[in-house]
Parts: sequence; structure tokens; C-alpha cells
Amino acid sequence: MKKNAKYVVRDLEDMFLRGWFLQGHLDERKTCLIVSDGMYRQYQQIEAERKESELLAAEWREKSRQAENEAKRQKDGPDEKDGRSKLPPQVQKVIEEGDIYIRRIHACNDAVSGREISAKISRMEMLVDRIFDRVEQNPESVDDIRKLMEYYLPTTVKLLEAYQELDAQPVEGENIRSSKREIEATLDTLNMAFERLLDSMFQETAWDVSSDISVLQTLLAQEGLTDDGLRVK
Repeated sequence: MKKNAKYVVRDLEDMFLRGWFLQGHLDERKTCLIVSDGMYRQYQQIEAERKESELLAAEWREKSRQAENEAKRQKDGPDEKDGRSKLPPQVQKVIEEGDIYIRRIHACNDAVSGREISAKISRMEMLVDRIFDRVEQNPESVDDIRKLMEYYLPTTVKLLEAYQELDAQPVEGENIRSSKREIEATLDTLNMAFERLLDSMFQETAWDVSSDISVLQTLLAQEGLTDDGLRVK
């Protein structure tokens, strides 16, 4: 018909109201026209069974996750929240918000189909997780991730959820392909930025290591334990 999907759906719904399709129905996503009540009832039954199956699978995953967390808690002792209770309230809040972002990134990764984009999102999830681990280990570094919390992560998750929506479409026109390509390229830039941020959070550690090594080398040299081997008494 050379008409866009919204036009066709609106036209069909108008036809339903006028009684031009006495047994006409659209599926839930409004991508398929069903022209008999019998077939529509079959569709509803299949959808109900699919949703019930997804619900049971989700419940099973949640129970498995809880069982894994319980096993880990018994093995490792106090859980993360117990350890975080010793952190300043501001740091606790930032880490809890970080956990939410990580879960949303993971959910987007589960929803997309491409291997390449999934690998990029997996790396992003790992980097963001390590950043918040570093904040938990070194609460003073919380100021280093202010922009991450205020802009970068919210925008990143927005892009990922937009990609998820585009990837779920039954057709892939030029607009969808172009938007997906732009998001995929942006993920490379974001991952590079997150890598640099994580690296910068270890700057003080690097300084401390260099200082300790310098002192150690000086002491070894003074004792005659370098270059010429062990000192001969």
C-alpha cells in the first residue's frame, strides 16, 4: 500500500468501528491482522500460555538468583549491604544507584539479539561494576564519578533502552538501521571513556606503589643488596 504502519493500523481500527471487518482483530503489538474470531481466540490462548511460561521462567530465575545469593552469603559471610553499612550515607546511596544502573544495563543486554552489540554491553556492564567496586573500596573517590552519575549513566541507559526498542521491531527500515548503527558506535566511545575513568581512580594507588618501590630500591642499594648481588660481610 506504500503507507506507514501507523496509517494502516488507524485505518483498520476505523474499519472495525464501521463494521467492515465483522470478525477483525489486531494482535497486541498491532503488527498482524486477524480476520476471524476463531483464529483470534487461538492467538489469545497462545499469548496467555506464552506469558504464563515467561512468568514461570522469571520466577525460576529469581528463585535461582536468591539461592545463589544465599549460598554466596553463607560462604563469604556478611553480604554486601552489611559491608556497605559502614560507608558514609552519601557513598551508600551512590553505590545503590549504581547497582540499579548495572541491572538495567544487564536487562538491555538480555533483550538484544546481536552478538557484537551484546559483547559491547557486557564490557560496559563489567566496567561500570568495577567503577562502583572501586568507590566501595575507596569512598573518597565518590567525587570522581559525579558526572558519571548525573549524566553519563542516565544517558547511556537511555540509549541502550532505545536500542532495545529498535531491535524488537518486526521490520528494520533505514531509520531503525541508522539509529542502531549510531548507538553501536557510541557504545565504543562510552566504553573507552569508562575504561579511562576506572584507570584514573587508581592514580593514588599508582603513586603509592611508585613511592614504595622507590624507597625499597633505595634501602636495598644502601644495604648493598642490588646490582652486585648480596652484600659480603
